[in-house]
Amino acid sequence: MNIEEQLREDLKAAMRGGEKLRLLVIRGALAALKNAQMALVESAYDQALAAAPKQLGADGQPIVPEISIDRNMPLSETAMQETLAKELKRRRDAIELYRKGGREDLAEQEQAEAAILETYLPRQLTADELRPQMEAAISELGASSVADMGKIMPALIQQFKGSADGRMISQLAREILSQTK
Repeated sequence: MNIEEQLREDLKAAMRGGEKLRLLVIRGALAALKNAQMALVESAYDQALAAAPKQLGADGQPIVPEISIDRNMPLSETAMQETLAKELKRRRDAIELYRKGGREDLAEQEQAEAAILETYLPRQLTADELRPQMEAAISELGASSVADMGKIMPALIQQFKGSADGRMISQLAREILSQTK
């Protein structure tokens, strides 16, 4: 069962159970997935249009080629995870802003929503679990100082994508590189 199917099942359960917050979060997640799916279809159409031969009509106006795109093109599991991860990041950023603004009530609401979204994503590694793996990856990449951050970050982000937050990866890489002087 993929993430979208799980969300739909949980939506039904939340409706039956009267769980308003869970219902709100799941509906938002499903809407985000639908938006991502529509963006995928739009991108496929744009690519097909760019690849189509350019023709002019008798009046000199361009003729729009007939393009057939599956409008129900499914998202991959990875794309669904990335979409939900963006939603989770939005919640975490909002929590931070609400706390800075002294709105603890709204921060708690966002925290509750984030907790629900986290259940649909793979478990994130903690800093302690991530540190040894990052130390090994940094030594493989041959980085020796903080000046190498720009060179190694794309590789680290790619390697740990989905298992750790980009902010944590950056922070740990900076700490590791500053200790290896």
